Amino acid sequence: MFRCFSLGLTLPLLFACGGGGTTEPIESSVELSPDVVLLVGVKSTVAIQASVTEGLPVEWTSTDPSVATVDSGGLVTAVAPGTTWVTARSGGAYATVQVKVWVPPAVTEYEPGVSYFGRRQYVEYVPGELPLVISVPHGGALKPVEIPDRTMGTIVTDALTVETAHAVRDALVQRTGKAPHLIISHLKRIKLEPNREIVFGAEGNPYAENAWDEFQGYIESAKDRVVHDFGSGLYLDLHAHGHEVARLELGYLLNASALNLSDAELDAGGYADLSSVRALAATSPLPFSHVLRGDQSLGALLGAQDIPSIPSPADMRPDAAKYFSGGYNTNRHGSRHGGTVSGIQIELHYRGIRDTDENRRSFGTRLAAAVEGYMVAHWGFFTVLPK
Repeated sequence: MFRCFSLGLTLPLLFACGGGGTTEPIESSVELSPDVVLLVGVKSTVAIQASVTEGLPVEWTSTDPSVATVDSGGLVTAVAPGTTWVTARSGGAYATVQVKVWVPPAVTEYEPGVSYFGRRQYVEYVPGELPLVISVPHGGALKPVEIPDRTMGTIVTDALTVETAHAVRDALVQRTGKAPHLIISHLKRIKLEPNREIVFGAEGNPYAENAWDEFQGYIESAKDRVVHDFGSGLYLDLHAHGHEVARLELGYLLNASALNLSDAELDAGGYADLSSVRALAATSPLPFSHVLRGDQSLGALLGAQDIPSIPSPADMRPDAAKYFSGGYNTNRHGSRHGGTVSGIQIELHYRGIRDTDENRRSFGTRLAAAVEGYMVAHWGFFTVLPK
């Protein structure tokens, strides 16, 4: 396992001072920024900044120019996959940075059912054929040394959500003969948070930033495929919660205060345009409150499968209970800001849903039925476009 670092050394220099020929030692030093470098793709570049003793020149070298070159100003250019060391020398001092070059495999077209991985298999994309995209941001198990532990926000892993997502995928294949698109972050949450903006989710580490980009990019690729094949579709972001009430929490980017409103207030208050199902609400003949918690809502269809959820006809409002309304992924990949793919964050409770293989498979079968019914009711299609 490689670790990137910057080593700054200081050495004394002797300068003449005055007419008597005496000398006074001063220290030279070199410090480099950034101190961790990952270049993605041939010809990609990064400018390394050297802080040196004022007035002293800097000499740059790369130990393996076949991997990456460096010019006289510290601009590093990727040549081929591999690892090299870039060194800056000035006045007898030097500092060195390890530079890694990653060249993603060229993919002209994703094949359904084949797993495609990003760098070091931190992120996985399994393309599908249905107008359904499922992502799992917090269920990973990998803890690579090259990525430091995060220091901001939540770091707890969502237990067994990756296994649950695979159970849902298997159930959909068994039910329809076709699979959803599936994107998984295999990094533990303490290493990467792909459900927040990159500055918080990766905390400046380039290996984490690359995995964050891969996760988001795979979702975008899946959505593009859905739109190309069907014109519109559904995005589900799977999470896990430990709240006291054992129910699925369906997040539409509307907080508890909004859901606690009456149907009339929801329908008249412009909440549809603030939701992650804005595109669905715009095309549905139903009032927005019915899209959220009416007889054809996802909550209602889950209830028909004996899965309690909120919002739903049986559980319309969180009131004062804890409730997750959706996060970065639902905001970015749902239709709140445009597009034809609507999104819902699904928070899964533990017992009866994710706790055993049998329960995960049972849940997968029931969620598959609910999602198919939801798509048919609101989009008019699921496995194929209507004639």
